[in-house]
Parts: sequence; C-alpha cells; structure tokens
Amino acid sequence: MRADAFDPADLALAVADERGVPRIGRRAELEALLAMGARDPSLGRVYEGHVNGMQLVARYGSAVQKAESERDLRRGRIFAVWNTQASDGVRIVPAGDRYVLHGAKTWCSGAGTVTRPIVTAAWPDGTPQMCLVPMERVDARIDPSAWRPLGMHESDSYRVSFEGIVLTASALIGAPGDYERQPWFHGGALRFAAVHAGIVERLYRETVAFLVEARRDGDPMQRARVAEMRIAAHAARQWIEAGATAWIAYDAAPTPAGARHVLEIVDMARTAVERAGLDVIERAVRCVGARGLVEPLPFAGLVRDLEMYLRQPAPDAALLRVGEAAFAEYDAARKAAVATSTGTGA
Repeated sequence: MRADAFDPADLALAVADERGVPRIGRRAELEALLAMGARDPSLGRVYEGHVNGMQLVARYGSAVQKAESERDLRRGRIFAVWNTQASDGVRIVPAGDRYVLHGAKTWCSGAGTVTRPIVTAAWPDGTPQMCLVPMERVDARIDPSAWRPLGMHESDSYRVSFEGIVLTASALIGAPGDYERQPWFHGGALRFAAVHAGIVERLYRETVAFLVEARRDGDPMQRARVAEMRIAAHAARQWIEAGATAWIAYDAAPTPAGARHVLEIVDMARTAVERAGLDVIERAVRCVGARGLVEPLPFAGLVRDLEMYLRQPAPDAALLRVGEAAFAEYDAARKAAVATSTGTGA
C-alpha cells in the first residue's frame, strides 16, 4: 500500500474536537467511511484506523499532542490503532524518565505506510496504555511473512515488533485504561460497520451492472436475488444511520442512559451489517456464477475481502449483549406495569 493512495482531503476529515467528535459531523464521517469501503476494502480498513487514531488523540491527548498530531496530519502522516496481539503482546516498562516497549502486535493494518500508530501496551498490572509511536524515528521490525489471508491482502496487516523501542512521556496518550473507556470502545465498532456497508453497496451495484451487461436482468430468479441484495444493502445503510443518530444524541447530552443506547444500537448495527454482508455475498455469487468470479472482474476480490473483513472481534459477545438488553427491557416494562396497576409507581 502506498501513502499516496489517500487523498490529503480524505485524511484531513479525521480531525476531531476535544471530545473526539469528528468536526465534519458524525453523519459525514460515516459517509466518508462508506465511500472508502466502496472504493477499496483495504483502503477502507486503513482509513478507519486512521480516523480512530486521530479521535483517540483528540479525546485523550494533551494540548501539545493534539497540536502536533494535526501538524502531522497536514504533513500527510497516516494514523492507526494497533491493538491486536498474540501471546507476545506489547508491554511497557518504566526506565527512569523514559519507557521501554517489549513485544509485538499482529494484524497491523497499513504497516509500512502508517507512520503514526497508536500502539496499546500493557503496564505491569495489565492496564493498557496508548502509545503514539513515530515509526520513522524508531526501529520497529515489520514482518509480512505471516500475512497470507483469504482476503484484504492489500491492507498489509503485518506483524510488527516493538521490542526494545524507547519512548518519552510525550508519546503516552491519555491515562492507563483510557483506551477501553465506554461508550467509545465498543461504540467505535460503528466505524468498521460503515466500511462494511460501503463494500456491501459496491457488491450489490457491481452485480446489477454485470447482469444488465449480460442481458440477464429480465430473468425472474436474478431479479429476486437482486431484490434481496437491495433490501440487505438498504438495511445495512439504515443501521449505520441509526448508529449516527444515537451518537449525535449522546454527543449533545452525554448521559449514562445515552451511553447505554449507543452501545446497544452499535451492537445491533454491527450484527445486522454482518448479516447483510453474508447475504449479499451469497446472492452475488449465485447471480454472476463461475464466469463472474474470474478476474479482472471485481467479484472474486470483493467477495474475498468482505468475507475476511467481516471477521471482527467478539461478534458473539455483541449478540449476547443485545439479547441481554432485550430481557432487561422486558423486565423493566413488566415492573413498571406492576407498579402502575398497584398504584406504587411514582
């Protein structure tokens, strides 16, 4: 991946205010993520990390760190968040007035292109610390050998070793544990769901164009499959809109109830968009057949990329939280009904 794959104007859209709210607005941010996913799934993944990284600095960084990050952005630096790791995950150890990193991260999307990743590192007690690592100034070792995925090849999600890298306090973003604060931690999943929704829309549109070109758009079975694809793509976009609405309400009035609503909507959105993606993949493959899955047609690549990118962390946990919320909602309504009928309500 090349750094010039991104338009500077697209990178600049990641600027956020002191709360981490995108200055262009939630809806515009999500539209940019949708568009980037439709343009290229691997670019979409790296762009989502760039947006996330800038928002974390804006929310938790010092005034100096925020100003420096915005200067880096104007210089064309690409940000990221590298959190995934294996058993040799990154640790941070104090050494006088400096800090030494040990270990490695896996699935570092944009490795070799990203120059300002936020790397999470565990303090001795296990609490995560965000570290903004200037890649051009340190000897981080990038290993592409294990990156042989089903799809998303061009995201360059390599293993990166940070063993022995020394940082100053100016590289530490926020306090220990800030990275996992809610609703931003789980609620941030709306960003990758938006990229997924963009890929879903692209796959749907490409399928329609293919069938029209092949003069198969009059076939009733093709029409039925395309109808199901259109419904799924539309539903995915509507869930992203629901997530945007929840976030906008929380940004305007950040209450505990609003945070819970954001988390529930985003859990439902990411689950629904995943389902939409799987449904559209199945129907696209049936529509275009084996002939359509030969390059340079786009379908084989889009299907591989979407299948791979849909594998996001903890989907079952998100689904369980939605189920728990359903029973909690029922229980609260039942108790309210009992209180009303007995005259014990406030």
